[in-house]
Amino acid sequence: MTKGFIQVIGKQLLSFLSSFLFLSLVTFLLTKASPIDPAENYLRASNIVITEENLAQARDYLQLNRSSISQYISWLTSVLTGDFGISYILKTPVLPLVWSRFCDTLLLAFPSFLLTLLLSSFLGIVSGLKKGSWFDKITYGMSLLFVSIPNFWLAYLLMLYLGVYLGWLPISGRQGGSSLILPSLTLSLPMIGQYTALIRKEVQIQLEQPHVEMARLRGVREGRILWNHILRNAAPTLLTGFSLAFIYLLTGSLVVEEIFSWRGLGSLFVESLQAMDVPVIQACMLLFGSLFLLNHCFLRRMIGIIDPRLRKQN
Repeated sequence: MTKGFIQVIGKQLLSFLSSFLFLSLVTFLLTKASPIDPAENYLRASNIVITEENLAQARDYLQLNRSSISQYISWLTSVLTGDFGISYILKTPVLPLVWSRFCDTLLLAFPSFLLTLLLSSFLGIVSGLKKGSWFDKITYGMSLLFVSIPNFWLAYLLMLYLGVYLGWLPISGRQGGSSLILPSLTLSLPMIGQYTALIRKEVQIQLEQPHVEMARLRGVREGRILWNHILRNAAPTLLTGFSLAFIYLLTGSLVVEEIFSWRGLGSLFVESLQAMDVPVIQACMLLFGSLFLLNHCFLRRMIGIIDPRLRKQN
């Protein structure tokens, strides 16, 4: 058992490291593929006059005179030691900057995810159990409506009615806990519609399975059937969906952060792209990719624990 466990962990670690190396290579090549001269871009971002002498000094500082392979190895070595360089615009170390903005994004993502998890679970389970009822029809219709609404349009709609007309909530910036409500609703409502439909479908699929019918024939209580026979068998699909939802909230809230002037990781990434702040762009791209890699490893491990068939194989 111990030997098999070590082998499984070793394979997952090797898979993660190889995927991270590929991710780092893609990140490096994408930033190198820009048609703009990196040295010229650095001088422009630093508000330094572009002259031949300054360009030569910038190329020497950025190590652009070395081969691409040498540049990549040097950059990757620095990244692995926690050195992502200095921001061209802000003139501060990139790692503390990205980390502080990531914490702000996490502050916004957590209530959005919690709202999505609780509401979609309740609506999806009840709707799935009461297939064809008025509650199911209303819930399904609202799910389609929320999924169809673009984030930016929903954001402006909430700002207009709850912030401007009614004056209940601040429409931008950070003014206490109330500033979280509008962006959290904007992020969570489309996902509530999406995952309500997912849970509803999974519950209805499990209700049609023979093991649920046999449990009812044996006189098993409905609450026990729901927990042990329906949700437990639907858990791998639901776990995959909700874990991806959380990663999306951490990496995909660019538009919402821009609209509500929330100084998170998404707004930092957009600002860096506009200014071609290469060290910050590289750090953000690596962080986004690493979050998906970690989520993949987490899912493989958790589904292996939940699913008895995979657990037996492992």
